[in-house]
Amino acid sequence: MSIIALTVVGVAVAATAHFALLFLYNAPSNSFSQRHAADIDKYVSPELVQEWRLFAPNPQSVNTHVQARAKVQVPGGRLNETGWVDLTAMDQKRIVHNLLPSHAHQDELPHAWANYADSLDNEGRPVGLYGELMRQYVLRIAAHRLGPEIDGGTVRFIQVRSADTPVGEPPWSGRKADTRTGYEVQPWWPVTAEHFK
Repeated sequence: MSIIALTVVGVAVAATAHFALLFLYNAPSNSFSQRHAADIDKYVSPELVQEWRLFAPNPQSVNTHVQARAKVQVPGGRLNETGWVDLTAMDQKRIVHNLLPSHAHQDELPHAWANYADSLDNEGRPVGLYGELMRQYVLRIAAHRLGPEIDGGTVRFIQVRSADTPVGEPPWSGRKADTRTGYEVQPWWPVTAEHFK
């Protein structure tokens, strides 16, 4: 009987500790959770990580649109530069009023750009193999969205940028926020036929 009682007590203590750590991870910051943040993260993060908080979901504070333009080689060999094309707006247009929008139009570009942006160093260069893979992924998405030919010429280079517009404060807050759009422009990337496959 004592083994069963010890087992029940052990399971109860383990369950209580588990739920307490999950609560502290999701609860608003307090002195106890700040003091033990490393231990709490060590327990929760490997298997139970999530990108939102229980009491205060973290909505986006910036609207990011990924845009691209191309250098197109026309007959005669001259390179013409196109205007910027809003790839995010293209995806949003495909989603609106679509009962079953594709995953590619909803998530592919924003996730690719976020992962690429996270892989950049302080100088704005991709770091390591992961950074280079993310750069190639973003380039391939942009190439597919633009197509291999524009205005009667062949796409030779693509440049990508993000247009980041902070979300304004709600009218009732009384606070003012700078909602001017900022741009993160990447260098020109050469394009080959492989990028369109």
